[in-house]
Amino acid sequence: MSNEKQISNAPMILGIIGGILGLPAAICSGACAAGLSTLADGATKQSTDNSGSAFLWIGLIAAILGLVSAFLYKKDSKKWGVMMIIAGLLSGVTLVTFNLLSFIVCILFLIGGVISLTQKNQA
Repeated sequence: MSNEKQISNAPMILGIIGGILGLPAAICSGACAAGLSTLADGATKQSTDNSGSAFLWIGLIAAILGLVSAFLYKKDSKKWGVMMIIAGLLSGVTLVTFNLLSFIVCILFLIGGVISLTQKNQA
């Protein structure tokens, strides 16, 4: 038997789950941001649409980046682990809209990224 350690599948699994949950979380963040901005005094339709679409795009970029980093994780675990942490931080930006699903996605991406950065690569 070989004494080589295999890299863990946990970051890949966490990234895939986070990316799949991140897609509806992005939609919810966009809708929540648009709804919250209508409550502000002097909010126009343009400002409501802009805030909703900004949070929607941030959430979608985070979800896609997390999915891509999960699928390409085995090639270079350090590089794609950093990308997963960036996806976690981007999904953390959408927490301003009080979206619980975005919180779960953020935690999944951050845990997956930290695991991939702290483990040893194959010899």
